[in-house]
Amino acid sequence: MRKATQASRARKPEAVAAGAVATDRRGEILQIAARRFAEYGYESTTIRELADDAKILSGSIYHHFATKDEILHEIVRDAVLALRDETIRVSRAAADAEHRMVAVILLHLGVLIRDQDVHAILYNERKFFRRNPAFEYVALARGDMYLGWRAIFEDGVRAGQFRADLDPFLAVSTIIRMVNTCADWFKQDGVYALESGRDYRLDQVIDFNLNFVLSAIRTPERVAAPVPRAECEALARRP
Repeated sequence: MRKATQASRARKPEAVAAGAVATDRRGEILQIAARRFAEYGYESTTIRELADDAKILSGSIYHHFATKDEILHEIVRDAVLALRDETIRVSRAAADAEHRMVAVILLHLGVLIRDQDVHAILYNERKFFRRNPAFEYVALARGDMYLGWRAIFEDGVRAGQFRADLDPFLAVSTIIRMVNTCADWFKQDGVYALESGRDYRLDQVIDFNLNFVLSAIRTPERVAAPVPRAECEALARRP
């Protein structure tokens, strides 16, 4: 019995090492899949392409994931649920509507740019998610986020900060699309290189978006007021 126990202990470091290698390979496959799904689309990507990118045989993918859908779940689930939770947190914060609007824009820009591939998939594949019951949680989370944004906007209208003549659905949906498009421009070196030949720093683009949104939704007498970005940075960050 003692010999068996000693043998088991002797094998234990090897088992741990093998588990670490498997975990690393699983994480590598997820990173590769996120990049390819974001660039080429989920449905257009094959298991063979993922295996080729990972420099492994196609069958080896199935040692880590049962299906391609499982890979997609692993990529998007935590990300969309975390952003939903943070959006709701900001929408319910003890701050006026304008500060919450600025904070939720900062929150989304920060998250979408930091995890660009994941959120590009969530945005670009929204039709796929809607028609697949297994991914219902994605649509539900996006719906909860929309309601958070809309609550902020409607609070601002009631408080006399935002225009009452704007359609809430169109206003909020347009802002969300604008933020997603802005994040999609982003290059990982921290610069937006546009066709104009000019490079725009991230801070410039964020300030432009904040000014543009608030100029569109503020009541006329408040359009020229300063944008409270500095005061909202802390609210936008996860506690």
